[in-house]
Amino acid sequence: VHDNYMQYIKLTAIGLIFGRVQSVLATQAALFAIGLGAGAIPMAAAMQWVLKDGIGHAVAIGYGAAVNTRFDADAKRFRFQSTCWLTLADLISVLMPLWPHLFLFLGSISSATSSVAGIAQAAARARIMASFARHGNLADCTRAGQTQSKLSSIIGTTLGVGVSWMIGPHPLLVIAFMVPLAGTSLGCMYLSSQIVVLSTLNLQRAELVFLSMMGQLAAARPMGCSGTSPSAGQSDDSVLRQLAPHATFSLGKAAGMID
Repeated sequence: VHDNYMQYIKLTAIGLIFGRVQSVLATQAALFAIGLGAGAIPMAAAMQWVLKDGIGHAVAIGYGAAVNTRFDADAKRFRFQSTCWLTLADLISVLMPLWPHLFLFLGSISSATSSVAGIAQAAARARIMASFARHGNLADCTRAGQTQSKLSSIIGTTLGVGVSWMIGPHPLLVIAFMVPLAGTSLGCMYLSSQIVVLSTLNLQRAELVFLSMMGQLAAARPMGCSGTSPSAGQSDDSVLRQLAPHATFSLGKAAGMID
């Protein structure tokens, strides 16, 4: 793997652990909310839980179809966005006990947001793991990433259970505790995404590359061409052909500016 792999793993592990703690608190709040519904019986509660998950899965399928092939070019962006969406889903779940009669509505929004985040996270992870595989060992990198993710989840769940037992289910207290957890998780995920170097061009990278190219062409013009503007009847293509031998544009160099 590349040299930046270990730093990426350390930051990702910290982000996953803190994120898992807040997810445990959110799950506790959701379970507490479904038990507060007026006249709720076990079967009705179970049906509401299944319905909210079904709605969430349907929204995730639509999201995956809408984004389509853009995950590869913008893997870092989608990875960080997935962490933001998971944080939002957990926040909605924590607020459910305040309005238990809206459990299905709030639960569906939370489930949809979480499912969309899961789709984005899985797709982005595959592209990022491919960037670390130096010798075609993508399967090995994926296996290691999944193992590290499961270990972080176990640690986070254990800590989350202890924290939830100490602070209880009160929404405002849980939110106060979640703020530093979410901030740490988002910060670590952002920093770890900055470490990743992708070889693909998204819209922003392509714009920077071509701006660099045009800047170098413009700088080369006075040295290789007479005059400051194309003569009458001279096309833009012919001007570019005159400038091309004098340009020192390097795609790899330009792309490196934005990694």
